[in-house]
Amino acid sequence: MIGAWRIPGRQALISNGSAIFPGSLLQPQNSSDSHSITILLPDGQRILYECYSQLDCARGFRVPALYRKPSSAGVDLLARVSAVSNLESAPDPSGTRSGDSTPSDEAVGEIDPAGDVEVGGLAGALSDGSYSYVFRNLSNPTEQQKRGEIQKRGRTLSLPIPAEGLFKVSIYDRLSTPRIELLIAAIRPPRGAKIAKAFENVDALLKDWNEDYQGWPRHELRRAYLRSVMLGIAPSFAPLPQSPAQIRGTHAGNVACEPSFEPAPGVFKRDTEVKLGCSTPGATIRFTVDGSQPLEGAPPYLAPIEVKGTALTIKAYASAPGKKDSPVVTGIFRIGE
Repeated sequence: MIGAWRIPGRQALISNGSAIFPGSLLQPQNSSDSHSITILLPDGQRILYECYSQLDCARGFRVPALYRKPSSAGVDLLARVSAVSNLESAPDPSGTRSGDSTPSDEAVGEIDPAGDVEVGGLAGALSDGSYSYVFRNLSNPTEQQKRGEIQKRGRTLSLPIPAEGLFKVSIYDRLSTPRIELLIAAIRPPRGAKIAKAFENVDALLKDWNEDYQGWPRHELRRAYLRSVMLGIAPSFAPLPQSPAQIRGTHAGNVACEPSFEPAPGVFKRDTEVKLGCSTPGATIRFTVDGSQPLEGAPPYLAPIEVKGTALTIKAYASAPGKKDSPVVTGIFRIGE
């Protein structure tokens, strides 16, 4: 997020990790500065809003409504991410250092009778050989860091984890070059199997969302999820608005009505045409179809927009004589099952 953002009617500014209802109106706090913000919705939509001039920032942006009922896993994931973000303003101790390009990965592993945890993923892809490790117990921050040597043999990496908890593990090769930063949730059975399954479901959900709307920060969200589960950071749930009145609200008389989409955004089995409309007499609708913000010079809407065989993001606003421009609205249309 760049710049300060607010929701009209709320005193507090939006912060990273804030819970924002679908349908909320977002406005830059100071419209003379450049602003950008990314909104993640539990039905898989990922929306970027940005503006660079006072005129374009002054319009504000309407967060789209959910186009499908979100899964309970999706709601739980984002609620946990929000809770973790709101709880601590300090840098995430489970993440990589600023400017560090070391690959990172996350895992859930059961502690075997020998006190080891088998880890795959990036760790399992390491070449066979000798490595050193340093791990920090995030569940017990006062515990000193521990170091050791390990041998990589086969398709997984076996790490000696002393107890249940969340651990940050740094893996180094024989030249002391950092190879991987791991965040490991180490758990004893039978609890481990349940958490591992839930983590697999989260990972599958993020892969699905990235296929629909690219750019979901998979590693950041997986880290936040494990921190919530393992460190006891409880998610805070809030009911999602359902009715059109809750989602859209009312229009001020001096503002052009927001453009509408026909059909409503969503997933379609075949190519379709999208019509834009505005109930304000004499209004002009300006739009883009590449995900960028419709600026003052964006083309006017004159004919239905074709969506063929792929995804299309339409952003639009309306202007009318004697009225302020409407907020920018977003519709995401996909062709597929």
